[in-house]
Formats: sequence, C-alpha cells, structure tokens
Amino acid sequence: MSGSAFLSKQSPVCPTDLLDRARSARPEPMRLAVVRASAPLPIQTAKQAYEEGIATPILIGEADLIKKEAAAIDWDLTGIAIHDSSGEKGAIDHATALTRNGGADALMKGHLHSDVFMGGIVSRDAGIRGSERMVHIFAMFHPDGGSPILISDGAVNVTPDVKTRQQMVISLASTAQALGIDTPKIAIISATETPIASVPSSLEAKDLSDWAQDNVKGALVSGPLSFDLAMSPEAVAIKGMKDNPVAGYADALAMPEITSGNVLFKSMVWHNAACAAGVVVGGKVPIILTSRADSAESRLASIALAALC
Repeated sequence: MSGSAFLSKQSPVCPTDLLDRARSARPEPMRLAVVRASAPLPIQTAKQAYEEGIATPILIGEADLIKKEAAAIDWDLTGIAIHDSSGEKGAIDHATALTRNGGADALMKGHLHSDVFMGGIVSRDAGIRGSERMVHIFAMFHPDGGSPILISDGAVNVTPDVKTRQQMVISLASTAQALGIDTPKIAIISATETPIASVPSSLEAKDLSDWAQDNVKGALVSGPLSFDLAMSPEAVAIKGMKDNPVAGYADALAMPEITSGNVLFKSMVWHNAACAAGVVVGGKVPIILTSRADSAESRLASIALAALC
C-alpha cells in the first residue's frame, strides 16, 4: 500500500551549509557523549558525525557490544574513547558524571528509553541543568534548500508555563541567530490572530508577545498569529493584516503546547520531507534526542545544530 497521497516522495537532506557552519563554530570538533552507543543506529550516527568532522564521539555503554556494532559497519575505533557501562541507568549516570566534570560538550540519546535518558539529565544531582528552563527546538530544513523554520516545543515540555514559554522565545531567537538569521521573526501561534477568551492560547500569546517587546533583543515577535498568517504572505494579504513585521514571513514558531508542536514538525517531515534537526537547550550542554523513526540526515543535522548551541 502506498499510503496517503499527502506523503512526500522526496527524502530529507541535511544542508551542507549547516555542516559547514558546525565545523567552523568551534576550534575543535564537539566532544559528543553518545549515551548507550551499543546498537546499530547510534553507532552509525556517531561514525557519520565523526567522518563529517563535526563531532568527536565518546561512546558510552557495553564496550563489547560497541566494538561489535562498529566492526559490523567497518569502523576502526582507534582513537575513539569507549566508556564501559552496564544498562540504561549505568550509561546515563556515567555520561552525566563525565559531562559534569567537563569531559563532554553535548549528550546524545542512544539505545535507551527517553524517560531514562531525560530523567537522568534533569535530576538535580546530575549537574546538567543550568539557571534557564530547558526547551526543545527543531530547525526544519526543506530538501530544496532555503531558510529553516524553527519550532518550539514539540518534544519536551508538555504544557509549558509562562516562564518556560518566555525561555522558548529567547532560545528560538538565539538559535535562529546561530543559524545566520540576524533578526529572526518569531510568531506566537494560536488558532486565531485575535485575543479572545474562548481561545486561551490567544490570550497567552498576546501576553507573551507584549513581554517579548521589552525582553527579547535582536528579534521581532508577534502574537497571537494563526499558522497561515505566520507563514503565508498570501493569507496576510487576503485577511488584510498590514504593518505586522512577522506576519507571512516567520522564521520561528512558538507553539502553545507539545501536541501542536509535535504534530507540526511531524507533518513537515512526512508531508514535505523536511530534515528535522532537534536539540534541547537551556542546560549546561546541548542535548540531542533521537528516535528510531529519525532519518540519518536528521540525526546528523541534529548534531550539527547542537554544535552551534
């Protein structure tokens, strides 16, 4: 069966300029701790990032299995650090201790459950959390090129509170700037562009937009905006929304909660073949969440994005 006609027949593409930007962002490749690397996908991703020159992997997990998986893809691990640990908890505990002591620049989820991975990271004892709220950002790249669209939060914060949403806007702005968008346009998304009591996210978006005017520098922020008014100049013209510097040309979308963000990023992946580079920011190091459904291009792009954060 071919599935829905809306599904794209293109394949995601990791932009070469993103890789170039990641290579030039640091004097040395980012030290990437791959948490429980003892499975095919994390080993393949680590090898690709190493060969592209954007990361030096630190492989954490069962050493014998790591060596077996590397041999299966003809990867000579000479010069690659392997840290032997047992099980999921052992791997994340080892990785956070290594990072806390300055031994890694980023953490990437390997062959372990997301709740174990993130639970080990957000624990106060882990020493990874900083003074900022941790938020997840996707940078979505179209296979035909062009500027990315950033989305937050589609993977970590389920029902973000006011402080977390404020941090989302700040992090969207700084990440967009790291990608070369000097003055990013950020839309606070709701179902309507008019603040009305029957749509609570529209009132929250208005408050967040007002807050951003005084607290987010180097970016243009507007909300509430519906998705069409954030992205489509044609929709802006039809609805007569004038003199809004963000409407129709948004670089980044602050979503009201995780469901809308998750649906949006997945629809762009499956309907538009977007390459989704995802990273959790706000901690002491960037954190890369991976999924078994992620393409190799997306995994590589996520590591490149982390190198910029």
